[in-house]
Amino acid sequence: MGDDVGVIPPVRFAAAVILVGLLVAAAPSGVTTSQGLLSRSDGGVLGVVVHREVRAFEAPGGGELFFTTARVRGTDLATGAEETVDVTFPGGFISESRGAHSSTAPPANATRVGRRVLMFHRRVEDIAEGFSGEVLVDGGGGLFSWFESRRGETIVQGRGPGSAIARNVRLADLRGDVRGALGRSGEDR
Repeated sequence: MGDDVGVIPPVRFAAAVILVGLLVAAAPSGVTTSQGLLSRSDGGVLGVVVHREVRAFEAPGGGELFFTTARVRGTDLATGAEETVDVTFPGGFISESRGAHSSTAPPANATRVGRRVLMFHRRVEDIAEGFSGEVLVDGGGGLFSWFESRRGETIVQGRGPGSAIARNVRLADLRGDVRGALGRSGEDR
């Protein structure tokens, strides 16, 4: 028995595995860390980027401010209604030499035409020079990709610990969480 120091008896090991399995199974199937993101959102659109445009505005102190607008055609995450939403975020390039990077914006390939996206957005008045519209919530933190599984289910891709959606989640599970959160946030406003 002296040589078995640090060895877990098979019964204890099996009990530990079962306990971990139960804890994982009891974890919520949808999003748990997204409540902050949802509380700052007016909505979410799941669809495909059908158009992208970068615009330049005169900055108050001189120079230019650049904003990218991605048009997403898809469905409202809470209601399931078809919609097209123009979502704007800072940065972008009009040409190779005219534009600006933004540390809060998603990379250009994340919003290219044809990309499958989930974007959380909110309305902002006067983004720049009287330009108003929907902005991407939390910069790149409000943008996710999705795909269809072999079973035909839509899966939103999680982006790891610390992200509003940390792990891959079925759209059906996410939709339930979003309906509840956006329904409550709509009443609070």
